Amino acid sequence: MNSLGLAKNMYFLGIGGVGMSGLAGWCHAHKHNVGGYDHNDNTFTLKLKKSGIRIQHDVSTSKIPSDFLNNEDTYIIYTPAIKKDHILYRFFNDANFTILKRSELLQRISLAYKVVAISGTHGKTTISIMLSHLLKNAGLSPSAFFGGMSLNYDSNFLIGNSDYMIIEADEYDQSFLHLKPVISLITSIDRDHIDTYPSVEAMMESYYHFYVNTQDMLFITRHVSKKFHDYLKDHGNGSSSIRELSDLDCKDSYVKSIKNMCEHNIENAIMATAIAKYIGLSDLQIQTGFQNYRGVKRRFEYHVVSKDLILIDDYAHHPEELKVLINSIRKRYLNRELFLIFQPHLFSRTQDLENEFCDILSSVDKLALLDIFPAREKPIAGVSSKILLSKINLHHKWHVNFTSILDLLKVEKPSLIVTAGAGDIYKLVPVIKSILA
Repeated sequence: MNSLGLAKNMYFLGIGGVGMSGLAGWCHAHKHNVGGYDHNDNTFTLKLKKSGIRIQHDVSTSKIPSDFLNNEDTYIIYTPAIKKDHILYRFFNDANFTILKRSELLQRISLAYKVVAISGTHGKTTISIMLSHLLKNAGLSPSAFFGGMSLNYDSNFLIGNSDYMIIEADEYDQSFLHLKPVISLITSIDRDHIDTYPSVEAMMESYYHFYVNTQDMLFITRHVSKKFHDYLKDHGNGSSSIRELSDLDCKDSYVKSIKNMCEHNIENAIMATAIAKYIGLSDLQIQTGFQNYRGVKRRFEYHVVSKDLILIDDYAHHPEELKVLINSIRKRYLNRELFLIFQPHLFSRTQDLENEFCDILSSVDKLALLDIFPAREKPIAGVSSKILLSKINLHHKWHVNFTSILDLLKVEKPSLIVTAGAGDIYKLVPVIKSILA
């Protein structure tokens, strides 16, 4: 065991997930012997392999490297996407290995740091990466874990030498309740993750305990202030202070003038700025940091900008995120028709928020809908993209796959294309560029 109480060997089941790959990379950088399994390669597994981490894609237990087979000095880390009937999970469980959820490993790592936890239904990744960049640019050198890739550092984690750690605090499976932050932020509280939170009350209760776990200061936005304060009146306050971000926090004009930053990212920048100032950064340090801030992969990411074609890729997968994305694009491109290619994410989310999806998807000019990306879920009877599409009030709409969408785009020749979703829709972007740009 090392000083954090972590085993020498760390084997990750589902190592290709964004959260898991960041933890695996962090452990490898801290001289742990790291390996893992995922069913196929992606951007994250390829980066891990390049760093020297061994990853198997076969579920055969005979493929597990021998140095991970001693249960006394090996931890098994798993993601919620790995079910307990998975062959490799059952193998390690039957052999009495110490098995930790991803959030439990993050908890153990975070105990050595002053944690700044960024939570909420929307905006977590962008704000976490913005704040980390501001601190790093100012010389504070934080460690960090992100739910996406920073374009400045081409990474979903940072290794720092200060006692600050910025963590994107995931509400799914109540993972964020494993943290004991010094400073926290709640960006928004919208209905999501129905399998974890069957009711609004259940979600509010979880965020309340997140607040109780915060030791010094909780920042909240105007999007959550009323509903959160109402909940506090009924359940009592925690020990930390609460600061609501208001219009006064929008006075930093240099944030609004950042080149190519869309409206909702300006709001994210204001939140990151407020926390950076609370930590102690000066206006000049923050301004300098934003001047060389490059953004987040798949968050309003431009791939083509020309007079004939604008191509933007975004991670939006919740109706509220789609609403913000579409509104930002409408304000920026007043004279172009919006052609949205959307890949719904999770059967449960599509089912529970069907009316909201129908409303917002009816607001674009043309819509191409891919099949639902299942992620960790099995299909739900009566829930599909075809059924969702039939309920969307739009004249120009199509159900497509990865092949037929390309044929459709050749015919339609749109001048403004947005790809959106949390699944593998990003794989379409280079192909679209090759045929239209």
